[in-house]
Amino acid sequence: MCDESLVHWSAECATSLLSPLGNRWLHVQGVVERARQVGEAFHEDDRCYLIAAAYLHDIGYAPALQQIGFHPIDGARYLRSLSYERLASLVAHHSEARFEAQLRGYEAALAEFPRERSAVADALTYCDITTDSTGQPVSPKERVADVLRRYGSTDVVTQAIRLSMPYVTLAVARTRRRLRKYGL
Repeated sequence: MCDESLVHWSAECATSLLSPLGNRWLHVQGVVERARQVGEAFHEDDRCYLIAAAYLHDIGYAPALQQIGFHPIDGARYLRSLSYERLASLVAHHSEARFEAQLRGYEAALAEFPRERSAVADALTYCDITTDSTGQPVSPKERVADVLRRYGSTDVVTQAIRLSMPYVTLAVARTRRRLRKYGL
């Protein structure tokens, strides 16, 4: 059974922490909208976790939560402090964060959180990589171009997204198969 209170709390938390952040907040809202659509291919409990994780995946960008300056870990640590272990793991590892963690020297910090290998984790990556910085739906290729335009070709974020794309592409393909299976 879906715990709608989890989704409601996640929405309130993300709104209070991310709404002042302009395009970051627009991106999160777009990811949530995508997650609501994709969530139709999931059982109720997993749907709730997908939507909640969509609200919270970038919460580590909130200035009040920044500890090390790497948003997946900062967000996951905050969620863990509130005993939301599954959400913490989904946030920590969203969109193949391991590549940027490696480039930044945060592998040990990321390893604090077990990596969930599931259709929900794939779907979160799908929703993130198919939503641009202003919340609009895009292809993964357009999303990479968006990151390159915003960060430049030599930034660690750009390097990480390039390294992660073979794995992100697989998550996107698995999610698209799931959506077709459910007629979505």
